[in-house]
Amino acid sequence: MQDRIAACVGCHGERGLSPDPNVPAIGGQPKLFVMYQLFFYREGRRDNPEMNAMAKGLSDADLTALANYVAGLPPPPPVDGPVDRARYERGAEIARQRICGSCHNADFSGREQMPRLAGQRESYLLRAFKDYRAGARVGTQAAMAEAIRGLDDAALADLAYYLARFRP
Repeated sequence: MQDRIAACVGCHGERGLSPDPNVPAIGGQPKLFVMYQLFFYREGRRDNPEMNAMAKGLSDADLTALANYVAGLPPPPPVDGPVDRARYERGAEIARQRICGSCHNADFSGREQMPRLAGQRESYLLRAFKDYRAGARVGTQAAMAEAIRGLDDAALADLAYYLARFRP
């Protein structure tokens, strides 16, 4: 298992926050969410060559052990620095209208199979939203595709901006 964890750390960093802005933050993700994502990669239901290769051959016990490890990492901090209040408020309003907090918790910390959104990389959130909208990303249910249906790229960008900087 230490070799598997070393592979995670190699891309995602020791604390689950990679210095590479193209790699999603994994620290503090709910255990069940991590297990599902690793399962999707292992089974080829999510397409990412690096993650597909890493997950190939993982047993269900490996999925559980890795999920426990990731869930025990500290959650990422919100993006630091000046905040564009107009974008932040537009994103907050979208999150309220789309009741994002009903599945992801009011503080966007995630639960069960729903990921932590607070502090996630803005670029990663935007890519995930677009993938859900296009039907290119699977989940455990169709809720995400429905939640973002009808949102244009600007609205998705504002929502990603807000969640990456969210502070309770």
